Amino acid sequence: MKSYYNEEERKKYEGEDPEPKNDRDPEEEPEHEHRSSLDFEVPERTNVFEQLRLSIVCPKKLIGLSQLTVGRFVRYVLFLGTLITVMLYVVPVATTLIHFGGLRNLFENQMPEFSLQNSILKADEPFTINLGTCDIVVDTSGATVASDSLGNRELTFAIGSRKVQAILTQNGLRTVLVEGRVSDFFPEGFNRETLVEAIPGFYIALFLGGLFVLAFTVVKYLLGSLLYMLIAWAIAKRTGLDLTKGNVFRLCFYAQTIGILLVNINSATGGYLPGTIVSMVGIFITMNFVFKTFKPYMRFGQDE
Repeated sequence: MKSYYNEEERKKYEGEDPEPKNDRDPEEEPEHEHRSSLDFEVPERTNVFEQLRLSIVCPKKLIGLSQLTVGRFVRYVLFLGTLITVMLYVVPVATTLIHFGGLRNLFENQMPEFSLQNSILKADEPFTINLGTCDIVVDTSGATVASDSLGNRELTFAIGSRKVQAILTQNGLRTVLVEGRVSDFFPEGFNRETLVEAIPGFYIALFLGGLFVLAFTVVKYLLGSLLYMLIAWAIAKRTGLDLTKGNVFRLCFYAQTIGILLVNINSATGGYLPGTIVSMVGIFITMNFVFKTFKPYMRFGQDE
């Protein structure tokens, strides 16, 4: 049997009409009756910008945000994912293209000569192209690119004389996602002129890359919400609030907002602070928001 904070809350969730309030002297009312059990509610049509504001400055409103429609939650997830994608991918890529005067100028005038002959790539000198959170590193002095030639970008395509690697870097740890022979990725005779002819395809690839970053960002933080929910659900059950696991899952996503922004702003500005420390601060803030959200209701009811 579920108990509730007060009679008003019970009637709201069970569909009964609330009784008229008695006019009493506030000084004669118990202290807890000065606070509404529904303080967490937010308007049903709250837009993504207001959801963002409430997620940052009003922990007590996270319960109300979690009770918005699934459609509004999905729009918020996509909005936050798009914001991160713009910071980490769109702005740096656009800046790079403007800096080099477009792909044509980059390929024709900014890159050294290179060619693929007999399945071996040879470049006149090593070079790196930065595209936001992604680096393309070409160094044909060895079969694979040496680790000391790699940067700390989240994703690096390392192209050596014989091998191509896609490397994911997170918190200083590198993981090879894909590895293959150069001839598996590029045709025989591949050179700068080939790149110039393939410019339209590169723009399509850049667009698809942005969609990949968006999808990766959304999935990563949704999985994070699932992990936080394992703790938050145990806390939610000790309150008198009528919340489902779906509500708590969405609440945990909203609670991550500050941590998400901190981690990605740090990354977008060059990672001046160690990523591990920023991530730990984000985790602390998220859990603090979860506890602050439920704390006012912990004394008022629990499952029996």
